[in-house]
Amino acid sequence: MSATETQTETATWVHYHDGGIPGRRRVLTGTAAKDTFNALPKIDFRRIYSDNLSDRKELAKEVGAACRDVGFFYAVNHGVDEGLLNDTFDALKRYFALPTDVKMETHNQKTEKFRGYEAFLEGKLDPSTRGDLKEGFLMGEDATDPEQHRPITPSTSTARNQWPTHPSALFWRPAIYRYYNAMEAFSKRMLHIFALALDLPETYFDAITTHPMTNVRAVHYPPQERQTDVGIGAHTDFCWFTLVCQSRTAYPALEVLNANGLWVPVHPEPNTFVVNIADFLKLVTGGTWQSTVHRVRNTGGEQRYSMPFFFSPNEDAKVSVVQHLRKEGEKYDEFVVGEYFQKRLDIDRTTHLDGEDGKNGGIKRSGY
Repeated sequence: MSATETQTETATWVHYHDGGIPGRRRVLTGTAAKDTFNALPKIDFRRIYSDNLSDRKELAKEVGAACRDVGFFYAVNHGVDEGLLNDTFDALKRYFALPTDVKMETHNQKTEKFRGYEAFLEGKLDPSTRGDLKEGFLMGEDATDPEQHRPITPSTSTARNQWPTHPSALFWRPAIYRYYNAMEAFSKRMLHIFALALDLPETYFDAITTHPMTNVRAVHYPPQERQTDVGIGAHTDFCWFTLVCQSRTAYPALEVLNANGLWVPVHPEPNTFVVNIADFLKLVTGGTWQSTVHRVRNTGGEQRYSMPFFFSPNEDAKVSVVQHLRKEGEKYDEFVVGEYFQKRLDIDRTTHLDGEDGKNGGIKRSGY
């Protein structure tokens, strides 16, 4: 039994965080089981580059079905250069192999946006564990980074990212930015497909994603030796959508929770991204699309590396449920993306850097 499951005399429950709120799902078997997914759909994305709108609409139809029924899918033949992706994974392995003191120069506690290096067990999405068994590095939108060509305004004039300055780590920034730029370009194409899947004009979301909130989170998961450990606890994402490029391991580590409370493994597949809908799109679709619970448990005995790219609208964008998905008589709130994002950060980001004495433990921190 994993750290995210509990059992009573009559039922087994899986515990998770959904939309920042602790939840649980009963494990259903036999006649009680629901008709749900047991594998992620694979969708050929070569059509995303087609000049023919009917091709893109055909792709969007498949994407829409996956978003409604699963909330996750494989984007096969995505078109992002495989050499670039392989080079980025090589850079990840090289970065995480650096001495701890070199990585700690950019410790994420030094910034308000929690950007930079996160050490092992500092994150704790599942409170029943000793912490998330991973180390990571987070960067994101930052107008002061010249690589991003963003306008500097009073609200964006303060640096958000941290970059290492030790000579042994100078390769890291350009490597991450090559990946960042490729993923941002693909994400903007993906956004058009999502709009078509919702029966909206292809450019419907363009006006609120001129300067999107974005993150790359480079992650290293060592092999788990304790059954009670978890690489990252069960949760939903709170961006618009997430693209995950994961290293090729023989045994899958990423797992997605289906309606029966069973964990579905997400096998690493060549030339694919794992795409998942996150809380913003669930909200904007009035719950029509699924922001699906997932976790990482690296029990296969290998080192695992992952490069999720998180995409959201502009920080000052105001969004609500799209008009044709609203129910008659219901009232729908409008929310500012940056404000909602910060609230979720405050709920989801837990660290315990000062030990277990409770004096400063379990502090809610910002950053993703």
